[in-house]
Amino acid sequence: MTRYFKRKWSETRGDEFDSWGTSTWYFEVGSDGYPSKQIELYENGNRLKYHSEKTFDDYGGLSDQALNMDEYQKFEIEKAEFYKEWEVSNPKKEHQEILDLISEYLSNHYSQRFGQALFNLRINEFVNKEDPSKENYKIRDIHGDSDEKILKRLKGQLEWFEDQKKRR
Repeated sequence: MTRYFKRKWSETRGDEFDSWGTSTWYFEVGSDGYPSKQIELYENGNRLKYHSEKTFDDYGGLSDQALNMDEYQKFEIEKAEFYKEWEVSNPKKEHQEILDLISEYLSNHYSQRFGQALFNLRINEFVNKEDPSKENYKIRDIHGDSDEKILKRLKGQLEWFEDQKKRR
C-alpha cells in the first residue's frame, strides 16, 4: 500500500546549501517503507524533486533509507495533497520545450558558448539588427516576453536554419 507524508524540518541542511533555510519534505512511500518519490521545499523557494528516473543530482537525492512508519504516522497526508505539490514541482510544458530545444541545439553545436546560442536561437536579440549606429541597436529586453513568444521565435529560427541547409 502506498502512503504519503509531509514533514517540516526546523533545522537547515548543514552543508554548503545551508543558506536555503529550513525545509518541508514530501514522501510517497511503498509498502516496504522506502520512498519512491520525494519533494524538498526550502525557505528560499528552491525545490528538489526525486523519483526512480532522477534519483540524485548535485544537491541531494532520493532517500535510500526506509522511513520509520511508527515515527512518520503523525505526518501522513492524503495522496491528493502530495500530488498537488508534485505537479507544482514539474516544469511548465513551455519551459521544458524551450530547454529541450536549447539542449538539442547545443549538443549539435557544442563549440558555441551558451550566450552565443541564445542569440543564434533568437531568444535574445537586438532591437535594430540593421544599423549599429542607431540608438535602438541594443539588446531587446525579453523580461516581459511570454514563454510562448520566446518559443515561437526559437522555433522560427530553427526552421530558418533548416531552410538555409536545404538551399545549400
